[in-house]
Amino acid sequence: MENEIILDVQNLSVFANDRFLVKNISFSMKKGECLGIVGEDQSGKTSLIKAITGSLPISDGSIFLFGKDITKSPKVLSDVGICLDPPVFFKYQTVMNNLVYLCSLSGKVDKQKILVALNKFNLASKMKKRVIFLSYYERKLMALALAYINKPKLMIFDDPFKGLPPESVQNMKDYIRELQENGTDVILSSRNYSPIEKLCDKFIIMENRKVKSILTNKQCEKYSTENTFAFISVKYPHYCGKLIMEKFGIDVKIMGKKVLFEADEDLTADIVRFFTKNKISVHKAGYLTKKSERIFANLTPYFKEERN
Repeated sequence: MENEIILDVQNLSVFANDRFLVKNISFSMKKGECLGIVGEDQSGKTSLIKAITGSLPISDGSIFLFGKDITKSPKVLSDVGICLDPPVFFKYQTVMNNLVYLCSLSGKVDKQKILVALNKFNLASKMKKRVIFLSYYERKLMALALAYINKPKLMIFDDPFKGLPPESVQNMKDYIRELQENGTDVILSSRNYSPIEKLCDKFIIMENRKVKSILTNKQCEKYSTENTFAFISVKYPHYCGKLIMEKFGIDVKIMGKKVLFEADEDLTADIVRFFTKNKISVHKAGYLTKKSERIFANLTPYFKEERN
């Protein structure tokens, strides 16, 4: 049904080991929509995915899948498939034994369907091999084979293209599109925007275990081309940002360990020389080139500390 909400996350927080794994997250996903979750390592992407699939207990808020609260109707999670990074299987069991056992958890085991799936994903020759001896890519193919067998309503991939050789990336994209064509809705997480930009309709941009912004594909493209920032990477970005504002009279943004500013090559070189002269180490300097970095940079507010 068009515009049907299949996933509704409301004010979700997960707190464990004296820290928030995700904090106050809200978003929804419609039927037929491919959702991207983009953020640096430790931004909360994997924790959010684990909470959606019931692998992490919810501290506050709620998650509704297909209209049902996952804490009150946990059976609804049987309609969700997941491929974590790295994919999780019983590493000392064979490929076949893994798939037979995992299929048994969701219903009747059909070995013929398993064999069809193994052939489809070029794993038939590996069926008697223990998972520990498979390549990273082969384990990702196992997750796809499992999804092909079980036909989940929602399939979630955690960094699906990470660690794959270039020739395998396109194959993985083709498999994901095939899942969508067969009626499975898809969530993809990625450290970078570019690998998933043509697959997803909407993107959740995450930072510091919170949602920084929710953008459409067109909005992401706008932010990735809007302003190009020069940067210096330093140990104390807030202090160095204040120095740049005072000495050079330009506004700055702070993004992790980077100080961002709009400047040409000559001014950027002058800034680096200024810090070197004052014995402040600049670990790296240059221009943001990746689309993900540009999107984050344009979403990041300017540093608010006042100049003296």
